[in-house]
Amino acid sequence: MPFVTAGRENSAAIRIYYEDHGSGSPVVLVHGYALTGHSWEKQEAALLAAGHRVITYDRRGGGVSSRPSTGYDFDTLAGDLHVLVSTLDLREVVLAGFGLGTGEVTRYLARHGPGRVTAAVLVAPVPPFLLKTGDNPGGIDRRVFDAATARITADRPAAMKDFMDRSYNIDLLGGTRVSDQAWQNSFYTALSASPHAALGGVAACREDFRADLATISVPVLVIQGDQDRVLPCEATGARLPALLNHARLTLIAGGPHAVIWTHADQVNRALLDFIGDPGSDGGAAAVDGDDRAGDIAGLRGGQEGDHAGDLGGLGGPGQQGRGPEGLDALGGGPAGQDRPGRDGVDPDP
Repeated sequence: MPFVTAGRENSAAIRIYYEDHGSGSPVVLVHGYALTGHSWEKQEAALLAAGHRVITYDRRGGGVSSRPSTGYDFDTLAGDLHVLVSTLDLREVVLAGFGLGTGEVTRYLARHGPGRVTAAVLVAPVPPFLLKTGDNPGGIDRRVFDAATARITADRPAAMKDFMDRSYNIDLLGGTRVSDQAWQNSFYTALSASPHAALGGVAACREDFRADLATISVPVLVIQGDQDRVLPCEATGARLPALLNHARLTLIAGGPHAVIWTHADQVNRALLDFIGDPGSDGGAAAVDGDDRAGDIAGLRGGQEGDHAGDLGGLGGPGQQGRGPEGLDALGGGPAGQDRPGRDGVDPDP
């Protein structure tokens, strides 16, 4: 199996596992929180069929990569990505991140520049800035991050179960767009991640990307579900076009956080269209005719404050339908109606 070496911890090398398939213009796919490179399987298949070279990898702490106790900040994670891109000598590459992976892509472009990169894709993004501060009053209170950390420390399997429920909007999409088996696959993948990675990912989400975004010169496609309960678009993706030099926003009607699985056809269409013509300015667009694109276009004008203010409810009980309950789920908030079999255990007869 192929690996690149990204550093050392004591006597052991920190090795990053990757897969490199196909030929043509390269696309690097950076996975989300508590997942692996295999989570991109539906996008990888579409990209290969379209004639692209596709590189996926397992973030440190997950999959078959090394499991160091440190290095889960975005500077280090972006450095791991830089090692991979440099070692494979990739040129004119498109970098695509999902969830936590959008932080790596954003920080990579800010720290290492666009020399090897032609465009970037941010799916269900973490940027611009999640933490509530004096100049980011609509962010998440630090106590919510602290509660999520305590929840993972106390009962990581339960925290991961709640997180996956939120990621898939399982109460709405379970049995239709996501099967019990697909949910179980994600859950067991999350459990296999290092506890250090689980905790480090939450800590990394406090980082501020606003200065990073201002330096990015390549075209950027932002894709997000309008029902993302983990990283709601009003507080994340909808704010990005105003902070980027050249951005296109695609909003997927009914899409949850895990939109790369539940709405793969729409994601793939947007991804392939963008890669084929990253220079066109698509503005704010909706998929499947949802007219909320107009609302999102309004948010681009800097009027996102009231929506981002909903983040203050993260510390309380989750609400179904909309609202940023993802970290609240890690903190032990209710995750919606249970469905038998999601936890991999046969339901009682």
